[in-house]
Amino acid sequence: MNSGSLRLRLFAAAAASIGLALFLTGFAIVQLFERQVRERVTVDLGNDLLQLAGAIEVAPDGTVKVARALADPRFIEPYGGRYWRIDFAPPGMPAPREPLRSRSLWDADLDRANPVGPEGEKLIVASRQISVGASGKEVGLWLLAAAHEDEVQRPTGQLRDQLTLSLTLMGVVLLIGAWIQVTVGLSPLKTLRWQLADVRSGLADRLTGRFPSEVAPLAGELNDVLEMREKSLDRARRRAGDLAHGLKTPLTVLSSISRELRRRNLDKQADDIDEQAEAMRRHVEQALARARLSSGRSHSTTLLWPAVEKVKAALQRLPGGEDIRWEIRIAATAAVPLEAGDLTELLGNLMDNARKWAKARARIAYSEACLSIEDDGPGVPEAELGRIAERGRRLDESQQGSGLGLSIVADIADIYGFTIDYGASELGGLKVTVRL
Repeated sequence: MNSGSLRLRLFAAAAASIGLALFLTGFAIVQLFERQVRERVTVDLGNDLLQLAGAIEVAPDGTVKVARALADPRFIEPYGGRYWRIDFAPPGMPAPREPLRSRSLWDADLDRANPVGPEGEKLIVASRQISVGASGKEVGLWLLAAAHEDEVQRPTGQLRDQLTLSLTLMGVVLLIGAWIQVTVGLSPLKTLRWQLADVRSGLADRLTGRFPSEVAPLAGELNDVLEMREKSLDRARRRAGDLAHGLKTPLTVLSSISRELRRRNLDKQADDIDEQAEAMRRHVEQALARARLSSGRSHSTTLLWPAVEKVKAALQRLPGGEDIRWEIRIAATAAVPLEAGDLTELLGNLMDNARKWAKARARIAYSEACLSIEDDGPGVPEAELGRIAERGRRLDESQQGSGLGLSIVADIADIYGFTIDYGASELGGLKVTVRL
């Protein structure tokens, strides 16, 4: 699965969405939980202030004391985490007497401006102002109760750890579900790809079956394109045939005119006419050869031995063909990934080229997906090997031909994705290797 995969993109988008959603959910839950715990601690501190206010007694001489301990034992235990303090003056004003403090503060104190516990811990603070004593002799008191911040942070941290584990497991399950969803959602495209492969290999000529409403228009458009392509190919073949038929008579007339000119000793004019007629004949042969090729790369296979024997029999009926001894080194069961017509076209051009140049021997072999055709002719200079397949090029004008044979072979190789190598044969002539 590469970076351009639609499946990877959809899965990455789903993973990002799931991750963001779980993160925001976890963050919101932790924040709400922390707020609820903090409010509960604040309410508890408010209740502690009420208990503290109820425990205050004022003696006849104006002495203020806390007559009984608060219900929470942490106010008694040194550094217990809950603290109170009673001031006799507003914050920032000089007090007439020392403030009263809970036993849990031990030898420490509370600063209203900066509420920090005796061990330097952060505190949650609640305060209240009251008046105690008889009417006319009331004393103003400022009560302060504090709790350790850990009462909020500890349960919040525990919840955060549990949520992290739970949401991670949930995220893994959701990612597996997202992968299954993406795979199932894209399965119609896989079916579409398989059917297109069948069309390309010739096993089918149309896309069939029911597709989801999102894919059905694409399948319909592809069927329309296939139909238009088939019609275009059919028209091209008909036009190539019409072209060959239409030019046959003009070419015959031109040949007659050329012969007439030679009888009148107008050799230069006759040569010019022959040259143009030959060029026209090459274009016709090229068009016909291209029209005979299949519509595209095929996944079907064709037995090689029968095709070679068929081409060999045809070549032996040509001038000089019966004098060539063919060495065929092909297994009877060997098959190649070409359509039968294209294989015949390929073999016909390569074996005919070997027939033209061979002195007495030609060899065709197939092994490890490599088809080779060799002859014992004069061969091709190394400097000319790279130009041998140029369209219409003939390295030796002494042999008949249009110069299109090897270029047509190159066209077939291009359609099927094959490679062709030209080199020297151990027989002495040219060796053409087609790597299937």
